[in-house]
Amino acid sequence: MDNRLQSILQLLISSDEPMSSSQLSLNLQVSSKTVRNDIKELNHFLQKIDMQIVGFRGKGYKLKVENEEKLNKFLDENMRKEGEAIPSHPGDRVKYLVESLLLSSDYIKIEELEQKLFISRSTLQGDLKNVRKILEVYNLKLINRPYYGLKVIGDETKIRYCSSQYIFNQNQELIEESPAWHIILPEEDLKVIKNSILKNIRQHKIIISDISLHNLIMHVAIACRRIRENHAMENFLEESQEIRSKKEFIVAKQILKQVEEIGVCFNEKEIMYLAIHLLGTRMESSDEKAKALSVIDEEIFGLSKEIVKRIDKNYNFNLSEDQDLLLALSLHLKPVINRYKYQMNLRNPLLEDIKTKYPLSFEAALAAKDILYEKYELIIDENEIGYLALHIEAAQERLKNKTRNVRKCLIVCGSGLGSAQLLLYKLKDKFRDDLEVIGTTEYYNLNQQSLKEVDFIVSTIPIEEALDVPVIYVNTILSRKDINKIESVLSKDASIINNYLLERYTFLNVDFETPKEVIRYLCDKLLEDYKIDEDYVDSVLQRERYAPTSFGNLIAIPHPLEPKTKSTFWSIATLNKPILWGDKQVQIVILINIKKGNQDLCEMYQILVRLLDNMKLLLQLLECTSFEQFRTLMDTV
Repeated sequence: MDNRLQSILQLLISSDEPMSSSQLSLNLQVSSKTVRNDIKELNHFLQKIDMQIVGFRGKGYKLKVENEEKLNKFLDENMRKEGEAIPSHPGDRVKYLVESLLLSSDYIKIEELEQKLFISRSTLQGDLKNVRKILEVYNLKLINRPYYGLKVIGDETKIRYCSSQYIFNQNQELIEESPAWHIILPEEDLKVIKNSILKNIRQHKIIISDISLHNLIMHVAIACRRIRENHAMENFLEESQEIRSKKEFIVAKQILKQVEEIGVCFNEKEIMYLAIHLLGTRMESSDEKAKALSVIDEEIFGLSKEIVKRIDKNYNFNLSEDQDLLLALSLHLKPVINRYKYQMNLRNPLLEDIKTKYPLSFEAALAAKDILYEKYELIIDENEIGYLALHIEAAQERLKNKTRNVRKCLIVCGSGLGSAQLLLYKLKDKFRDDLEVIGTTEYYNLNQQSLKEVDFIVSTIPIEEALDVPVIYVNTILSRKDINKIESVLSKDASIINNYLLERYTFLNVDFETPKEVIRYLCDKLLEDYKIDEDYVDSVLQRERYAPTSFGNLIAIPHPLEPKTKSTFWSIATLNKPILWGDKQVQIVILINIKKGNQDLCEMYQILVRLLDNMKLLLQLLECTSFEQFRTLMDTV
C-alpha cells in the first residue's frame, strides 16, 4: 500500500468513532473525492482478511474488525517500517529519485527502485523523465547502462550544486537538529567542519549570515563525501590567479587544513571551490549607514537604483526614495554577482514561505533577475529572488507605516444634520484609525461633491445615479449588519473578490495532465473573447520558466510576465486529479490577468495569500460543482 492508504488505515484504527471524508481529507490534505476513491482501493486489500471499511450515512467511515490477529498479521506484511519514508506522490518520488541517484557513487538498478518505491516499470519510467528534466537544468545526464543500472554523470561542480539544491533546499532546521545532514557525513565529522569554519571566519572577521554558515558546512560536507568516493575537483577554474590573491583563499586553505583531520585530503582546486563560496556569502556590516555606503561601489549602487526604478514602474510601489532599500540591495547584490560569476549557489530555506506569504514582493523581485541578465548575463534562481523579495517586502512595510492607507468615506444622509453628525461620530467611534470620514452631505448636493479622494459612500437613502465609487446603504442607527457591511469593505474581502471572480472564466472539475495544458486552455478561452493577444500564452509560459508558480496546498497562480489586459480578473480551473506543477501537486489553478498601467495590486495578493493559507477552504472548493457554490465559498476568504 502507498503512504496515503496506510495513513487512512492508521487514522481509522486509532479512532473510536466514525471519521467523515472531510475529516480524513483535512488530515491527508487531499479532496474528499480522493479519500472516497482511496477507501474503495483500501477495501480491496482488506478483503483478503475478511475485513472492510464501512460507511455510515451522516457519520462517516469506520473500520470493521472481526479478527484482530488477522489484522495485526496484515499490518506486519503490508505497512512499511517506521522511519522508512517511501514517497507515494509523483513529486515526492521524483525528489526521492534525484537524491538517491546523486548520493550514489555507483549504479542503481531499476528493479531495486521499483521494489523500494512499490511502483511499476511504466510508473518509474514516467518519474525518470522528470528526473532527467531536473538534471538537465544543471547540465547533468542520467545514463542507463545494461546490467548495471542508472547513474548521474556530468561536471563535478554541477553534481555538487544539484546535490545541495535537492537534498537540503527544503530543510529549514539548524544543523545540530537536522537528520538530513547525516546522510552525507557522520555527526562528529560535521562538527569538525562547523567548528573549523566558525574559528576561521571569526579570526579573519568575515561576517556571514546563519544561513550562509549552513551553506558553507553543507558544501564542505558534500566535498568530503565526494572526495572519499574518488570524485575530487580536478577541472575547476584554470584561470585562478584572481582567487589566490584574495583573503578568502587563505581562509579556505586554513579551514580545509583543519578539516583534513577527519581523513580527507583537499587539493588546490577544492580550496578555490571553498574560497568562491566564501566570496559569495560574505556580507558587509550595515550597522553604520555611512560606513556601509563607503564599501559599495557606484556600479552596484546604480544597479540597485535601476532595479527599484523598474519595480516602481511595473508595480507602482513608490520605493525609489527608500535609501534603506537601496543600501540593503547593494550589500546583497555584491556577493550575488560573485556567486553567479563562479556558478555557486546559496540555499534559501525560507523560499517556500516567502513565495506563499509575500507573492507580490516575489514577483517584483523578478525585475532584478531581468536586469542582472541584461547587464551581466547572470541567471539567478529562485533562492536569490526570495532573498531580494524580503528586502522589497521590508521596504513596503516601511512605506505602509509612513503613509497608512486609511480608507476614506463620505456620508449621505436624508434625515438632517443631526442624524448625519450622529452617524459620523458612530463611525469614528467604531472604526477609529481604520476609517476617515471626510464629511457629510445631503443627497441633493451630492453631485457638487468631488469624489476624487473618496473610497466609498455611506448612505442612509437610496442613490439612483451611477457613481465612480461603491455605495454602502445603512440605517441611521447603525445595526450589527450595517457594521459588518463596512467592515467587509475595510477588510477588502468579498466585494473585492467579486471584481476578479467571473463565471465565464471559472471552469470546475476539468481534466488535464500538465501545467501547459491548463494554461493553454484558460488562455484559449480569453482569446476567443478577444481579451488577450496571441502572445499572451507565451508570456505566461515564459514566466513559469523563470520559477514555477505552484505555492503548495494544491494551488498554482500563473500569470504573464507583464500586465497585458484591459482589466484585472482571474481565470480559474479546478482539476479532478492533481498534476505535477514544478515539484508540487496542484489541483486549483488561478490565472491572474493583470490590467495594463499603474494600479495597486496589494489587495488582490492579500486575498490570494489568505486563500493559500486556508487548506480547509481549498479542499471545499475542489468539491464545488457550480459557480454559485464556488463564489459563496470564495466570499469567506
